Order: sequence, then C-alpha cells, then structure tokens
Amino acid sequence: MKKLGAFLLAAMLLLTGCAKNAESTPDTATVDEATQAPTQSPTQAPTLPPTEPPSIDELAQKEFDRILNGSYADYAQLEDVEALNQMNGMEAGCEALALTAALNHFGYDLDIDDIVDDYLVYDDNFVIGYCGDPREFYNGSGIYPPGMVATTWNFIEENDAQLYPFDTTGLTMNELYRFVDEGCPVLVWTTYDRNSPRIEQYMEYDGIDYPWYDTEHCVCLFGYDLEDNEVKIADSWGGVEKWEDADRFEKVYDEVGRFSMVLMDTSKLK
Repeated sequence: MKKLGAFLLAAMLLLTGCAKNAESTPDTATVDEATQAPTQSPTQAPTLPPTEPPSIDELAQKEFDRILNGSYADYAQLEDVEALNQMNGMEAGCEALALTAALNHFGYDLDIDDIVDDYLVYDDNFVIGYCGDPREFYNGSGIYPPGMVATTWNFIEENDAQLYPFDTTGLTMNELYRFVDEGCPVLVWTTYDRNSPRIEQYMEYDGIDYPWYDTEHCVCLFGYDLEDNEVKIADSWGGVEKWEDADRFEKVYDEVGRFSMVLMDTSKLK
C-alpha cells in the first residue's frame, strides 16, 4: 500500500512539472510568426520620370525677369564696344551697325557688311524687316525691334552663338540701365541729331503703333552714369563712342515711342 502511495505521489509530481513547463515555454508557431520576415514587400515610392532640364528660353526669361526686377549701380560701362561709321558705305544701316557693335562686344569680329549681307531681314513692312537699301541714304528706310530680333536670331542660329535677344519696347531708360549694369548692350531707337522726331506716319503691328520719322536712328547703349546724368553710346552717325546728356537722350527715346532691344549672354545660365 505504501508502494502504491509513493508511485501515485511521484506521478502527480511529474504531471505538475510538465504543466509548469508547458506554461513557461512559448509556442513554437508563435515565435516563428513573430520573428520571420514579412511575406509582402513594404510599399515602394512611385518611380517618377526624370525631370527635363529647363530650356534656354526658360533660362533666358528667368534671367530677364531677375534683372528687370533687381537693383542696379549708379554707374556701369561695358568694355570692348566700338562704333562703326555708317558713312563708310552703310549710309542708312544704323540698326545693323548698332547690332554689330553689340555682337562684337561678346567677342565676334564682324565688319561693316556682315549683318547686312548675311543676316538682316528685309521686308516692305519696316517693322519686321529692313525696307530699302541700307547702303544708300536716300533709298534706305529702317527696321524696328521685331525685325532686329529676327535678324539677331539669324546670326545666333548660323553661328551657334550663346546669346538671346529681347524686344524691350516700352521699357523706361531706368529699366534699360538695369540690363547695362548686368552686361547687356541695348539697341535704342532715337534720332540722329537727338532732336524731337518729326513723325510722318505710323505702321500698326501686333497692337503697337510704330512711327516713321525722317530722322530715324539707332544706337548701341553701353554705359550710364547717374551721378553725372549721362549715357554712353556707340553711334554710327560719325562712328564714335561718346557720353551724352541722359535727360535729352531719354526725352527723345520717350517721344519716339520707347523702342529698344536687349542682347543677353546666355553662356553661364543654368
């Protein structure tokens, strides 16, 4: 009887120990589920197409806006701007020679004939093309910013030039100074004697009235001095670079109609 009691006691102790082990040992399936890697990959960010770099038009316009809305110094003068003399065989070609002076500032070596012979746009409408013969004073008329912008593009495309022309018609002289301060020469329509224009007729184009006057002239503005109230121009009427009274220059510019064109270097834009 004692043996049977001892056997039952041992069996009870064994069962009690197994129960405790069962309670303290984690379930194998639970451990595996908690530690194994998830079977589904985490959500991936969508792959975006590569961003297109900004075009030269966008870069140039951004730079134009920056300059127009920025500040400027009291004095600025571009280097290497030289006037060509229209009386040396280009008597009515002031616009082409003003552009030549601007282009040569950027390192080109153009002579008096290059723009007229190879790039100048011609048309019966003097707004968009040169009307007449730029070599003959009494048979040549002129050309306005839209036509000179097109002419400049002819040069840029032919020579792979890193330049950009802007028709800046309507800008004030103070606004044009901002571009000179940033290294941009400016073509300005004025009169050859800097007297008030005697307007004979108007040509409407793209919502703007372009005047025709017998003293029509174009120069390259490449410097200004606010303290001395002067502007510096390359003037093909005599082939000179000179300082002039800024008030008088601005007065004629306003009376003509504020016609101008800016030439920008785009080689460092990014």
